[in-house]
Amino acid sequence: MARTLEVSCSPALYPYRNLRGKHITVVIDILRFTTSLIAAFENRVAAVIPVASLSEAENLSRQGYPVAAERDGLRLPYADFGNSAADFNTDAVRGKTLVYSTTNGTGAMVMAAENGKVAAAAFANLPALANWLNQQNENVVILCSGWKNLFSTEDALCAGALTGMLLNTGIWTLSGDEANLAMNLWNLHKDNLTEAITGTSHYRRLTGLGVDPLPDYTVQTGISDAIPLFSNGIITNINAKP
Repeated sequence: MARTLEVSCSPALYPYRNLRGKHITVVIDILRFTTSLIAAFENRVAAVIPVASLSEAENLSRQGYPVAAERDGLRLPYADFGNSAADFNTDAVRGKTLVYSTTNGTGAMVMAAENGKVAAAAFANLPALANWLNQQNENVVILCSGWKNLFSTEDALCAGALTGMLLNTGIWTLSGDEANLAMNLWNLHKDNLTEAITGTSHYRRLTGLGVDPLPDYTVQTGISDAIPLFSNGIITNINAKP
């Protein structure tokens, strides 16, 4: 049975999507929330609570939760972790429930949850996520987190890669122009992804702050089977190994 696939290029455009009713939303925030979230699950974090507001993150920190939090690319003073995949390459996250708040990605995820299931995608888990989406009998909106409601090339590249994987099955139909735009961008840069990422405004923003965006790691595709799914206020890896 054919299902509909749509891409929304920023959270500001998401309310104007064509797809209505319940659907799966796939949130993409390549630099760096969804890339780092998948790294956290690879290092056996038990669950993640995404929060949009800093006050909520700080309150949960006072309750004893480990917190990963950043604004405008910089780790916040009360946070135990920042927003880099390298921050979670530690046994300190194993088995923990982590509170996570970022400038763009966590807010997009919380917003999208009103419409049904919300999954997280990055280059790292694209094949696993595409296989899972193909098995669901639901329409899908791929939501690019962008930067403060503006378009981000890196998120659109990943959206184009995922769109192409799904269309190859023949069971999806596209809605709107953004999906084709994202695929065209992907096809233009898929052979020079690192160069494409390092040419983005957000990459330059992060490096200007002295932050290493880990471009070579970020563009590695298919290195994780994690499928982070947000439901009832918490993100779990529904493909976690025993």
